[in-house]
Amino acid sequence: VAPDGMAWALRPGTDLVMMLHLRPSGRVETLQGTLGLYFSKEPPTRTPTLVRLTRQNLDIPPGQARYPVIDSVTLPVDIDVYTVQPHAHYLAREVKGFANLPDGTQRGLIYIRDWNFDWQGVYRYTQPVRLPAGTTIRMEYVYDNSAGNPRNPHSPPQRVSYGQRTTDEMAELWFQAVARTPADRQKLTSYMQAHVFREEIVGHEKMLESDPHNTALHNGVALLQAAVGNLEGAAAHFSDALRDKPDSPSAHYNVGMTLLLRGRHDEAAGYFEKALSLDPNYAQGHDGLGQVRQRQGN
Repeated sequence: VAPDGMAWALRPGTDLVMMLHLRPSGRVETLQGTLGLYFSKEPPTRTPTLVRLTRQNLDIPPGQARYPVIDSVTLPVDIDVYTVQPHAHYLAREVKGFANLPDGTQRGLIYIRDWNFDWQGVYRYTQPVRLPAGTTIRMEYVYDNSAGNPRNPHSPPQRVSYGQRTTDEMAELWFQAVARTPADRQKLTSYMQAHVFREEIVGHEKMLESDPHNTALHNGVALLQAAVGNLEGAAAHFSDALRDKPDSPSAHYNVGMTLLLRGRHDEAAGYFEKALSLDPNYAQGHDGLGQVRQRQGN
């Protein structure tokens, strides 16, 4: 249940999407999900922001008993922290999060000495933790990929890198924070988005090393590259996706859009036209071609 004044507003027309992490059993299974909603008597007066620390270049050699991972952010505004949630998989042994304040003092935020994947959860502070602008929040995780780790899923130990499967690894530390003003919240959101996008690109690239023909991963990293202003990087990954799915109208459209944004109108038009030759009713293809013609004065 959310703290007072921090209910989650659901606007009319909102879609609720439930994502489930399931383990394949080798046979058809039936699943019935349940969603519980708790309603507030009052409208929300405060909106939280996710302060997320993450490291996605994980590549843990077999047999290494102590593999440290760190990440940090320096707060651009004052915040109050309400909850903390660490996340890792089977190889994590020690999970630590703390804050270095501008006055030189250090404040512990969470410390789990013996991480257990099966007992992870969200921890709510008894009182919100007030952290001023200039505070550096730091996470320090230690992973154990040796045979001495009783929770190691591999026997003998195998190389483990970042990924979405439980037998891959993750390093995440999430805080639910509230900024003092709407302007501060926007500033914090923009800062965190830039921080996380850079690391998400690293994570997508790491997963592509073992799955180079994953179209969804190529599209995902291309969108992230575009979001941080790297249109050439976005074009390269959209082109990789197109090579894997040459009959996909959306793949042609994506390449065309990166060319359009880089001012290469004639080349972009060719990709939009190809998308429409594959599907004459593909609306985004018409939209893209319309943008080209508009910029060409036609």
